[in-house]
Amino acid sequence: MWAMTAPRATKIEPLLRTDAEILDLVEQFEACRWPYENWTHRAHLAVAVVYLTRLSFPDALARMRRNIQAYNATRADTKGCHETITVFFLQRISAYLAAQRRRPSFAAALAELATHLDVNAPLEFYSSDLLWSSEARRYWIEPDLKPLPPSG
Repeated sequence: MWAMTAPRATKIEPLLRTDAEILDLVEQFEACRWPYENWTHRAHLAVAVVYLTRLSFPDALARMRRNIQAYNATRADTKGCHETITVFFLQRISAYLAAQRRRPSFAAALAELATHLDVNAPLEFYSSDLLWSSEARRYWIEPDLKPLPPSG
């Protein structure tokens, strides 16, 4: 999911300060109109927050996969979808949402997650060799450095 490949263009971080801005991102992303230079880690997190708030984990994962693949196809990005990274971040976001006493707004959840779940978070659990392997790109692989915390 998270495009952790060499950037083809300079990325521009979208602000995404309101729920309306986040919902607009999701709509544009699903229609494959979201600007590629704005398809950043924060944008991935925002889409995941919306999906995991509205759908079960399996449905959110399936929708994320499907829409990233469709989006990447329109951008000629054949290496941008990474199964282990996708599942990793969805699990961490799902655990965060489950731990909240009240459902946060999309914008509040995104602000918190962006602070504590940076793009390099998988490297706390995975060696670089395993994370960047072709197997980890295609399939969910368990971490080799330390186990993931419970998903909630």
